[in-house]
Amino acid sequence: MVEDIITGLSRIKWLFVIARNSSFAYKGQSPDIRQVGRELGVRYVLEGSMRKSAARVRITGQLVEAETGRHIWPSATTAQWTMFSSCKTK
Repeated sequence: MVEDIITGLSRIKWLFVIARNSSFAYKGQSPDIRQVGRELGVRYVLEGSMRKSAARVRITGQLVEAETGRHIWPSATTAQWTMFSSCKTK
């Protein structure tokens, strides 16, 4: 799912999106977003998570200003897992 989000965002021509390998270096960690911003040379960081329990999935995302660590846009949604498990890659 992360690859799909990165690919979708990179299709927006005016949006600068770091290569997925660069962002995956932080997978499983909880680094200081300000440090991540400096290391990657980015103004904003999109972070999030996906938790599955039984037949439901909870997806959260936050757009964070890298320089200050301030949350610009938080969002969360809960859906039936079948919505995602039946998706096919085109």
